[in-house]
Amino acid sequence: MTRSGLQQDVINLYRQGLRNAMSKPAEARPNFMLHLRYNFRHPKLRQRDYTAIEHQLRKMSRTLEMLSEPSTQRISISPEWKDWWNDEIDKTRTRPVSTSSSITSSSVKRGNEAKEEKKEEIVKKDDEGRDRDQWAGTLPGHGGT
Repeated sequence: MTRSGLQQDVINLYRQGLRNAMSKPAEARPNFMLHLRYNFRHPKLRQRDYTAIEHQLRKMSRTLEMLSEPSTQRISISPEWKDWWNDEIDKTRTRPVSTSSSITSSSVKRGNEAKEEKKEEIVKKDDEGRDRDQWAGTLPGHGGT
């Protein structure tokens, strides 16, 4: 996939933030990760709003530079951010699983048999009835712009 320079900058900055979070003590990592996710998704930006995206990139770059200091070992997270993240997790758990658009042998069949077969393919539950794929096929915190 070909990406624009701005898209590549966003991805590189996010990866830098991930590496920074992983360099912190294990008990502090979740807060660093939540800080990173929240700041890459807020404020919500349109894909074509280049000036706002560039501004956020500069702002986040300065923030990550400050947080990457070895003396920074912990970060406080507001309860609103934690609530936001719990809501994001709930959204991904309740989102229906989509099927691929490619033609399979079951999509060629007609009638109720094909519908039942597709339902069996889609179901991804473990023995306890939970979704097998923790994030329903997508990784939270990615694609902030």
